Amino acid sequence: MQLYPAIDLKDGKCVRLKQGEFNRITVYSDEPYRIARYFEENGATFIHLVDLDGALKGRAVNENAIRKIVGSVTIPCELGGGIRTIEDIERVLSYGVYRVIIGTKAVSDPEFVREAIERFGAGRIVVGVDAKDGMVAVEGWEQVSDKTAVALCSAMKEIGVKHIIYTDISKDGMLCGPNIEMTKKLTDETGLDVIASGGVSSMEDLQALASAGIKGAIIGKAIYEKRVDIAEAVKAFPVFESSVPFSDFKLDGNGLIPVVVQEEDTGQVLMVAYMNEQAYNMTVETGRMTYYSRSRRELWIKGLTSGHFQYVSSLMLDCDNDTILAKVRQAGAACHTGAHSCFFKELAGR
Repeated sequence: MQLYPAIDLKDGKCVRLKQGEFNRITVYSDEPYRIARYFEENGATFIHLVDLDGALKGRAVNENAIRKIVGSVTIPCELGGGIRTIEDIERVLSYGVYRVIIGTKAVSDPEFVREAIERFGAGRIVVGVDAKDGMVAVEGWEQVSDKTAVALCSAMKEIGVKHIIYTDISKDGMLCGPNIEMTKKLTDETGLDVIASGGVSSMEDLQALASAGIKGAIIGKAIYEKRVDIAEAVKAFPVFESSVPFSDFKLDGNGLIPVVVQEEDTGQVLMVAYMNEQAYNMTVETGRMTYYSRSRRELWIKGLTSGHFQYVSSLMLDCDNDTILAKVRQAGAACHTGAHSCFFKELAGR
């Protein structure tokens, strides 16, 4: 299960609201980028960001804080709040944010979501479904629409959405346990990657979500109130677990296995590299593609110097156990030349 420690931003500060009400606010840090670093240092592999001011005003407000957060960590971040146009998405992605969350606009203009997916890929677009009593709320949770959460999720699936963040507003910031029943219902009925948000208060809540087959959980106040230790949680709920031990792989004479790297969204083959056992274990543990450099004779985390990280979506082994197929979410270019894929020299074709 993917864990998403959360940073909610208001006036450039890290805060938490209760049930989405702006007059029920607690400030946890004046330097949210330090919180992001803390999350990464303790094993987090994804960060959830919300521009609360942006959600209310319908435009980006905490841009400086967001840029500083993204520039302070090497793990991917997702951002929601005030994203209403294609230009908004382009701008947010230019900060280094990996994927954006569309909420209000998904309700008022579903075709906008379709256009965003066609332009940026389904992996970069998440739809936020925030509900009060099962009905979707919009405009920073200030208004309730006439759409049910189930109906909206089903409509988004038809458009091509793969990721949903479901928030039960009555649970948000209350430390009273997530709405597992509704989150599971959405997961089972749509088959989408539904991420639970709101109410997580303990490791027991996370275990209940994982046992229900829910793919992800956002944790906010429980971390800040020290009810959940992020390092402990990451270890308890790994994103990936290897089903085949490395000892079962068929390696070359140097103890390496080749890895064909494919972009999840497009299916494009990006590159070929090699792993030894340590590189493979690090990839599984961190969710970032790590290889063994045959020329330098050392491990290398893809993107550590360039910022063009590869985040694991899945790892598959071929029928002979001698090649790995890695499906990844690619940030930036895969090739050292600056090309998106290393395979750009045409030799033959029609």
